[in-house]
Amino acid sequence: MNTVHLSDAELALTRHAMRAYLSTFGHDEADVLAQVKSVIAKLDAAEHEEDEQIPVG
Repeated sequence: MNTVHLSDAELALTRHAMRAYLSTFGHDEADVLAQVKSVIAKLDAAEHEEDEQIPVG
């Protein structure tokens, strides 16, 4: 497993890029579609983790 540190802007850009990449595939690339969807889910989860870590006070 690898760790990549991204700023909020970089995370958003990466998520948008992956969604654009996803739209380029058809039904014949089901394995690629599944992998891209998995990456997008991880990016979405990373964004939610950052929201939860914002200190209050």
